Amino acid sequence: MTPRAPRWTGDRRPRFPRTARLDAVGHAALGGACLAAAAGSALALRWTGRPPAVRAALGPVVVVTGLVALDRRRWAAMTTGLSSTDDAAATRVVADLLVARGLPVEVDEQRPGLRYAHRDARRVHAALQDLGVDTPDR
Repeated sequence: MTPRAPRWTGDRRPRFPRTARLDAVGHAALGGACLAAAAGSALALRWTGRPPAVRAALGPVVVVTGLVALDRRRWAAMTTGLSSTDDAAATRVVADLLVARGLPVEVDEQRPGLRYAHRDARRVHAALQDLGVDTPDR
């Protein structure tokens, strides 16, 4: 038996952040924001009586958590696509079935395929599998 190439290649692990590509300046800005937040939280939480390192740790956690939340929200609104055939009519039929199930999908007429938001990907893939359409392994 000869080995087969994987159907979906590439690194499937989620990146941090998903939508932004931080270069040296971006990493420096993130580091600066974390340092400023650390100093601010250390000063603002003096009344707690905790050691300065513990007080300072809260600031960067808030900055990075906010960055991740905004990044995930932006990523969820971005669209992705799936094409399983070159037949535009078949793609339209599948899209109509998905829309009937309440899923917000659009048909890409130029290259027959479905377009949908990342936030809806799991529901769309589950519905496609129910319809017998091959979907990417997740």
